[in-house]
Amino acid sequence: MIKTRTAIIIMLVAILGSSTISAVSSMNSMVTKLETHFYAGDHNDNLSIYNDIIDKTEIASNLIKLAKEYVSSNDSHIKEIQKLVNDIPETKSISKLYGYVKALDSDVDWLLSELTNKSLSATHKELLTKYQSQYRSETNTINSDNYNTLVRQYYDETKGIPGSLFRLIAKKAEYFE
Repeated sequence: MIKTRTAIIIMLVAILGSSTISAVSSMNSMVTKLETHFYAGDHNDNLSIYNDIIDKTEIASNLIKLAKEYVSSNDSHIKEIQKLVNDIPETKSISKLYGYVKALDSDVDWLLSELTNKSLSATHKELLTKYQSQYRSETNTINSDNYNTLVRQYYDETKGIPGSLFRLIAKKAEYFE
């Protein structure tokens, strides 16, 4: 009788352990796919939110170069844009990137407004229009991506008692918000 009970307990522990490992591995794989979508694109084609964010930082750098002729380089917005341009590529947290991008958007909007009110040379007006258009295009592309929907689907798929328990030890899926 004791041997049977021990065998049943060992079998249950083995089944639970195997199920847990399998479930967590599957969840980790799902999160890896989400991260790949965010950082490299669905087909590793670099059509990703992250690459659009990097493009925005490059455009912001170009705006700073243009602005230095018309706005003090000691301006707090210019300094913040430069700081964000440096910090964004170093950041690995998706939710932290979201905060940085929102801050960058706010400061770039200020800078665009400031430059629009200046008497720019014809060449600089063209550059300003180009950078403004490119920046807005990248913003629209990021906003139209379905990444957060995919994360929401992941959480919907893994909700409930076993899923929420397995998520405690699985990789975390971050929203871009």
